[in-house]
Amino acid sequence: MRDLALTIDSGTKGVRAVIFDELGNELAAAHTEYKNYYSKKFGYVEAPASMFWDSLCRVLEEIKEEYPGAFDRLCGVTVAAQRDTATIVDKNGEALRDFISWRDRRTLEEPLRIPQPWRFLFLILGKKDYTEMFNKGTHAHWIKIHEPELWKEAHGYVLLSTYLIGKLTGEIVDATSDIAGHFPYDFKKKKWCSKNSVKGAVLQIEREKLCELVDSCTVLGYITKNASQDTGLPEGLPVIGSGTDKGCETVGVGCVDREIASISLGTQATVETMTGKYVEVMPYYPSFAAVNPECYNPEITIYGGFWMIGWYIENFAKYEQEICRRRGVDIKDFLNRKLRDIPAGANGLLLQPYWGQENFKDEAMGSIIGFTEGQTKFHVYRAVIEGIGYALREGLELIEKKSRTKISEVALSGGGAKSDEIDQIMTDILGRRTYRVQTDETTGLGGAMAIYTAMGFYMDLEDASNHMVHPTKFFVPNQKNHEIYNRIYKKAYKKAYKRYRPLYKVLKSTGKNGIE
Repeated sequence: MRDLALTIDSGTKGVRAVIFDELGNELAAAHTEYKNYYSKKFGYVEAPASMFWDSLCRVLEEIKEEYPGAFDRLCGVTVAAQRDTATIVDKNGEALRDFISWRDRRTLEEPLRIPQPWRFLFLILGKKDYTEMFNKGTHAHWIKIHEPELWKEAHGYVLLSTYLIGKLTGEIVDATSDIAGHFPYDFKKKKWCSKNSVKGAVLQIEREKLCELVDSCTVLGYITKNASQDTGLPEGLPVIGSGTDKGCETVGVGCVDREIASISLGTQATVETMTGKYVEVMPYYPSFAAVNPECYNPEITIYGGFWMIGWYIENFAKYEQEICRRRGVDIKDFLNRKLRDIPAGANGLLLQPYWGQENFKDEAMGSIIGFTEGQTKFHVYRAVIEGIGYALREGLELIEKKSRTKISEVALSGGGAKSDEIDQIMTDILGRRTYRVQTDETTGLGGAMAIYTAMGFYMDLEDASNHMVHPTKFFVPNQKNHEIYNRIYKKAYKKAYKRYRPLYKVLKSTGKNGIE
């Protein structure tokens, strides 16, 4: 009987393998962290291709040992991977250089030359700086300029998902919903752009170096003999197209209609919805192709996200971390309990979480204001959580405005969502009911839903969601705290960025010169 589904979730920090049944029950899971990221220069983040493949094989070996006989019951396997992490490959799909991570901040000194008609159009539309920034920040362009012989030799420029699917199937192919990042991709039509299109002019990647595209929730290929020997997966097992890690996470929390939003409290914090209509939340910022091949995911991303928790521990809580280690206590659990002792609003501390490279806010930097002598490091921790919450609320309201849809409920997932204290803060800031589902492995669950849909167990993803997604804990806003957050959000947070922007430009320029 082939009735189980396996998702390989290759995120930023590590890879997970998770097996689900057709009712959404998590039967087995294995995980390992990536340990071979490295940086040649400040801002560079790379990793060898072997790190991703060897780690994948390792977790599959572990899960096979944990759940004997499960692989013989698999009806399909899918890959859900981190976005915008890419490399070049030869005709056999083998990497010719290490992957460049989405966290990598390298740029070209000068953009690749954009054809004259488009340059003139961007100039008169006031988009010259934005298009040149995107052009210079495209890692494929960096390889073309700095490693021209490798680029010339390359058969393809591929995402991590494409690479892993290729290792499993022997085909350089990917799902339309896996394409997200610096690629000449038409998100509305879900196909590669032509050379003469706007994106083709800005993102100059030759069409012949881009993979074949297939709809999500369909078969991409089958496990080869070599892949079977490496992974233990049955030869001939169907490999199903699903989506990115965020895309699968969105359907995995039950966000399959317009009125439910998915908020991921992960390394990147995101807010996404599902819509049948293509919507650009900001001009030239696309909605991603959803796991549902008929739909799109409007999204706002906070690039620092819950990466900031690690930043906070490293810079403010090393002493507490050591005490927790000695006592066998998780430092994050300790800090989250401390949130109960700090009132809503952190006694006047306000944080803007622009620790990463924000879309359309290239000059943005992080900020904290409102310090007084009565505050402690734990006030700073609460301000970090609240600052991310304000940014997510701002993104949610923008999506509502652009899609003309009122969001009635929000599903929470990701590492941060494991904390009741953090979930309640998010609920109080958002001012609407939130919930968690039956598993922390929501990306894995979304991938399993795509498998069961592709293999005919369910008519579509909505049908799969009705059977497989089970909300298990709900949070409702504390009205008193919501009123406090409303005032801070409207009277301070929403006004802060515009007023800080000139200062950010000065400070970022000074900081950059100091680094270099």
